[in-house]
Amino acid sequence: MLLLLATLGATQGHAQRSRSGFPTSIEAGARVGRDFEDHAWSLGAQIRVPFGRSLELRPSGDLFFPRDGKTGRQLNADAALRFGQGGFYAGGGIAWVDLAESGGKQRGHNLFFGLSDRQARRATSFVEFRWTFYNDTSPFRLAVGFNYALTGF
Repeated sequence: MLLLLATLGATQGHAQRSRSGFPTSIEAGARVGRDFEDHAWSLGAQIRVPFGRSLELRPSGDLFFPRDGKTGRQLNADAALRFGQGGFYAGGGIAWVDLAESGGKQRGHNLFFGLSDRQARRATSFVEFRWTFYNDTSPFRLAVGFNYALTGF
């Protein structure tokens, strides 16, 4: 799915950041995080696909490494809205969670907000606050990472 989105983004040709500073190219990146309820570190990747000035699709996936227990995973189909000229964003979406501690495969939903560095050209850093609601629980995760522009240097 990530490769398909990257290929579709390449058809945009010479997409660049607009004069307002908002990226118009597809970005991909990595993130690390901490799930404070399940006491697990996470390592993941995401793609950011902008639609206009404020809407973005953000498919992503994470691996979880709990202190005690088996490695788990989560896939996300999220969308985010950007607010104002700064780097503040918020969004939500669907989550597919597979954690041994939560009884195996579950479907839930995400809510998140974050801040990104809007001044960077090729790579943007971000910090994100995320909740995933599934199986009558809603663990909080803090993630930091970067996105790298795939088109429009």
